[in-house]
Amino acid sequence: MMLFGKVPRQLCALKKLPWSRDSRYFWGWLNAVFNKVDHERIRDVGPDRAASEWLLRCGAMVRYHGQERWQKDYNHLPTGPLDKYKIQAIDATDSCIMSIGFDHMGNSPILMGNVGDLQ
Repeated sequence: MMLFGKVPRQLCALKKLPWSRDSRYFWGWLNAVFNKVDHERIRDVGPDRAASEWLLRCGAMVRYHGQERWQKDYNHLPTGPLDKYKIQAIDATDSCIMSIGFDHMGNSPILMGNVGDLQ
């Protein structure tokens, strides 16, 4: 019987360890990894494609000039000439984009906001 009495106390002790107390540090680190700027990728595919990849990887949505629908899926990014798809608007609602990733955007003027506001 004593064995079962010790197990709950041992499990409660795990909650007091620094690595299990607060998972925000892990998620902050992971978000920083997703937001890291890859200058080689920008050079290879252009700023709009690199920014689209970054935004979609972080959970945002992108709309391109001349298109009505929002791009939501990283795996369905349009292909073709790199200068064909220019970002018109971004919906970053509930995404994990961070200011350290803004270098993906270059100097492009882009609208950011909620989907309903950008229709």
